[in-house]
Amino acid sequence: MIDLHMHTTYSDGTCSVKEILKEAEEKKLECISITDHDTCLGYKELEDTKVRNIFHGKIIPGCELKSIVDGTTIEILGYNVDTKIMNEVLPTFSPTYEAINRHESKKLYDLFISRGYVLDKEAIKFNVERESGEIAIIKELLSHNENQRFLEETNYTDAHEFYRVHMSNPNSPYFIDNSELVPKPKDVVEVIHKAGGLAFIPHVFVYGENSNKVLNALTKDHLVDGIECYYSKFTAEQTDFLLDFCKNNNYYVSGGSDYHGTYKPGICMGRGINNNLEIPIEIIQPWAQFI
Repeated sequence: MIDLHMHTTYSDGTCSVKEILKEAEEKKLECISITDHDTCLGYKELEDTKVRNIFHGKIIPGCELKSIVDGTTIEILGYNVDTKIMNEVLPTFSPTYEAINRHESKKLYDLFISRGYVLDKEAIKFNVERESGEIAIIKELLSHNENQRFLEETNYTDAHEFYRVHMSNPNSPYFIDNSELVPKPKDVVEVIHKAGGLAFIPHVFVYGENSNKVLNALTKDHLVDGIECYYSKFTAEQTDFLLDFCKNNNYYVSGGSDYHGTYKPGICMGRGINNNLEIPIEIIQPWAQFI
């Protein structure tokens, strides 16, 4: 069993690199990849043999970079990357998690105010390096009884879904435009390739009504190299569709839980949601390189 999609405290996960390795070892995973947002800094720790030896399985060097397709904020996974090259390039190429978080938080606050919601700006205090702005702002918004219409207007369930369904969806009145910040897909793929890596589309169906648009844009002219077919929030039918798509169009296959620790408490490393994941190691044999 493998898990090629997880995050540490170097981006928006709540587990350290050592804690990730320890849990992967306890779960007897055969192969993992740490795919922090817009950074490979966690891999510096793996240069210490004592740290690397916490986990006795294989590790594929990876990362997850933000991009945009016709207004929809997306991500692109990079595997087999030279992490030293990525750590040299990314500070000037891609905005940090903190920078994007600040941008989105300010825009979201202003948007809520413009729509007549009551918010105490002083009450919105969170560590932008570690916490998600939409979670802090929506928590503050829902603390005011006069804002309850927000639940009906958005069919709100949780902040993670709100981000995908509304904030990164150009068709939503709660859309936040990140086009001024994040690089285009072809530029992201180029950076990954220059670092010796392969580019994969992650969790394509989380983009909801924009999923087909994103899939078509990233597979046009075979821009990417592979697709994440196994994912915590995919149905069996969605996984089968993507596996067939990869087989028929010569794409590599990957899979991962998108583990964030307590930040996404319903997702278990290697097992997904309610044990809905069992990713076979055979899928990586055609393409994986290890450290």
